[in-house]
Amino acid sequence: MSAFRQYQVDFTGHIRDPKSVARPQGVPARRMKIYTEIVFNNMEATLAACFPVTKKIVGVRRWRQLVRGFLAEHRCATPWFRQIPEEFLRWLETTPMVLLPFIRSLAHYEWIELAVAVADAVAEEADAGGDLLHGRPVLAPALALLEYPYAVHHISPHFRPSQPDAEPTRLLVFRDSGDEVRFIEINAVTARLVQLLRDGAMSGRAALESIATELRHPDPTAVLNFGAVLLDDLRQQGAILGAAL
Repeated sequence: MSAFRQYQVDFTGHIRDPKSVARPQGVPARRMKIYTEIVFNNMEATLAACFPVTKKIVGVRRWRQLVRGFLAEHRCATPWFRQIPEEFLRWLETTPMVLLPFIRSLAHYEWIELAVAVADAVAEEADAGGDLLHGRPVLAPALALLEYPYAVHHISPHFRPSQPDAEPTRLLVFRDSGDEVRFIEINAVTARLVQLLRDGAMSGRAALESIATELRHPDPTAVLNFGAVLLDDLRQQGAILGAAL
């Protein structure tokens, strides 16, 4: 390794982890501190913007430890600045640091809003008033089905669950036609319906008939009637754009 290359490694290593990596020889401490603070503060501000509730719950001191640990230990696989929160999430899921049991779920929930907001997805053309039972429902292109062991959307500094809930929390997250990210709490049947429709091959009726078969429901017609209302509700909320043309 050339002397200049070694200097670069030492310089960036100290910026990442100033307590463990000595600053390069010949660099004044005051000047080096400016670089370490600029990088850390920019990273902290970026992450705090994506994970505001997580930051509040863990507290300022612990939060700064997490940001410093991320800087010191993780090597980002992307050059895109907006993907830093996703890299932080990956690190958070593997770090041996002791965390509150729900923190990883909460952080993922906070991150998904950014992920859906910036997703590169193009909407399929659809008839907004089309028949969702006999036609093929077209879902919002930027959409995610989520399941958490905690009611993550209720977690706050005043509500910190001590153990997983008896039933998982299921959420449908999507970017509507106005580019607004929306969250809907759903049940297992709705989640299964959306999952079937995401493949883009089934009519609404076919998906509901499949669900009735899976449930071994004694009255498939009741499932169809309920499902028709559910499909229309998802359309009204913007998760379904209409029927495929």
